[in-house]
Formats: sequence, C-alpha cells, structure tokens
Amino acid sequence: MHVPKTEVNKANVNDAEEYLDNLLRNGSQEGDSGAELELPSWYDEQLFKRGQKYFSKYRFVMTSGMLAGLIAVLAIPSILRVLICTRQSSTCLTAYRRYVRTILHTQAWYFHPIEDRTSKFWTSIAAVRKAHSRSSRLSTKCGAGQITQKDLALTQFGFIGFITLGAHRIELYDEDFLEATSHMWRVLGYLLGIKNEYNICGKSWAESKQRLDIVMRKVFTPALSETNDDFYRMTEALINGLWHINIMFSVEANIYFTKRLAYVKGYEYYSFDYLPGEKCDLLQKSYYNDLNLWDRFIVSYGLFIVTYLHKYSIVRWYFNFRVWLVDFFMYFLPCFAIWNFGIKSAYVRIFKSGSQALEIQLPSKEE
Repeated sequence: MHVPKTEVNKANVNDAEEYLDNLLRNGSQEGDSGAELELPSWYDEQLFKRGQKYFSKYRFVMTSGMLAGLIAVLAIPSILRVLICTRQSSTCLTAYRRYVRTILHTQAWYFHPIEDRTSKFWTSIAAVRKAHSRSSRLSTKCGAGQITQKDLALTQFGFIGFITLGAHRIELYDEDFLEATSHMWRVLGYLLGIKNEYNICGKSWAESKQRLDIVMRKVFTPALSETNDDFYRMTEALINGLWHINIMFSVEANIYFTKRLAYVKGYEYYSFDYLPGEKCDLLQKSYYNDLNLWDRFIVSYGLFIVTYLHKYSIVRWYFNFRVWLVDFFMYFLPCFAIWNFGIKSAYVRIFKSGSQALEIQLPSKEE
C-alpha cells in the first residue's frame, strides 16, 4: 500500500519529537551505556569505510563544521559545567592541549582501520571512553554531575550536525556522503557509550536528519541565542589555544560562524540563512555589524569560499591540502605553540610507541 509522503514526513517528525523528549527527560539521568567495546549487530562495514573515506574528500568543510560544533556544545550548561570542573580547557594552554588531543583522536577514527582490533582506531576509542569515565567521576565528586547520555548525544551532534544539516548551504548534495557519515557516527556513538535509544544518528540518514534537525532547533539554537560569560570565556580559551595551529582563527568570527550555522537570529549573512517558513526581519539587529574589520574579512572570505567555491574540485583540493598542512605542522612542528608554551607543552601525543594510548591527566589545578 502506498503511504502519502506527507504522512511519512509527519511520522518522522513525531518520531524525532519522541526521541528528543526521551533524550532530555531520561537521557539526562543515565551515564555511560556500559556496553562492551564490540561492534553492534547493525554495523555495515562498507558503509562505515565509505564514511571514513569521505573525510579526505571533504576535509576542509568537515573540519570547519566540527570546530563550530565544539563551540556550540559549550553553550550546553551541563557540558560546560563538566568542562569547567575538570579544568582541562579553561586557559589557552589547557584548551590547546585538550582540543589538539580531540583532533588527533578524531583523525584516528577516520584514518585507521576498524577491522583490525589492534589498530589505533580501537586504542583511541578505548582511551576516550576511559577518559569520559574518569571525567564523569571527577565532575560528580565536585558537584557538577556525571556525564550523561544527553551530554554524549549533544556532543555527537557537535561532530556531525552542522556539516550534514548545512550541506545544502554549501551545495554539497552528496547523498552517499550523508548516509555513510550518519552510519559511521552512529557506530562511533555506540562505541563511545551511547545507547541506541539516545544515539543522535538513526538507522538511516532520513532518521538521523530528523533527530539532528530537532536537536538543533530546540536545543542548540535557543542555547546559542542566550550565551553567558562562561561560554565566552571557554570559547575564547578554545580559539586562542587553537590559534597556535591556525592563525586565521578569531574568537568573534568563529562564534559568528557557529551561531549562523545554528540559525540564531541576527547572524544571517545570506538571504537563504533562514529556516523554512521564516523571513527576513528588518527590525532584527545584524551582529555582523558589531565585528571589527578583520573579523568581517574572515567571515566574508570564509563564507564566500564554502558557499560558492567549495563545490569545485580544484578549490576543494587546495583547501583540503591547506588543512593537511596545518595538521602536519601541528604534529611535527607546532612553531607558535613552542614559542608560547615551550617544547614540552607544545607537542601533544595520544599514543605511546607500539600504539598504546597515553593516559590523559586530569589536573587539580589549571596548567
């Protein structure tokens, strides 16, 4: 029997609303799933591997989307409390080391084989899971509460939400990329301790899209519309820390990018920067006008590239290469970090020789 498309869409929306309600109500009470580090029964090897390969093809925009996602999760009060409590990212130095580790772990998931249980992929997954457990115990002890399923799922959004939901805004109409990326992060979410019922990535991209969309509109957009001093302070530490690997980073410009991606009012740049059904409000203040000239240049330059030029292979190759070069210097010769932090602090590693993971230290004081 043929089911009208409108009824299917309505059912999908209802499912997404149920998902969000369950995530916010019950997911905020539960910690790590406790599941063993084993692949789930629904794992699709070919789809997962295609998801890994797409990172090389879209490295520039995926990295940009993840950075915006890292900023966005700082607007979630429960996540922000844990980060403040664990004291790993409140200063320029600690933020630099924490977020470089995050970059290196993410690269391990994309570049190392999942089928080899001795590979750095599995070592990284186990190390991150262990770090989450230790951070959760520490934050509970200091009164900030445990890391919950809700926190894990919203962090998962940070890695996948903006690049997938915003794909059409940069004319990225690659359905297989969306399907494969959705499946890959569904698997990663499971391995990192997210229960299937709270996993923001569903059985298909269609289901994932509905979940990501409702989480963005009802969680991230309101949160980023009402950011506080703690959010700004932590974002400032994040961007100023990562400035040591990319001097084009700017606190105000990157906040602008993030709020634009989350459809926060006043951060529209192009005429299509509105959700379906919304129109331009002539009385709405444009926060672009509050930026200084350098930040305006970064915003205009960055948005022009990803919106109008990224679709061309030669441009995409060039900017992917630039990201690769940044990552190369980050790992082998972090010049600006050496200058400001010293050699020992500038070099960040997540693996020992022999692919063993380095244990992440949780300081009792800021470094």
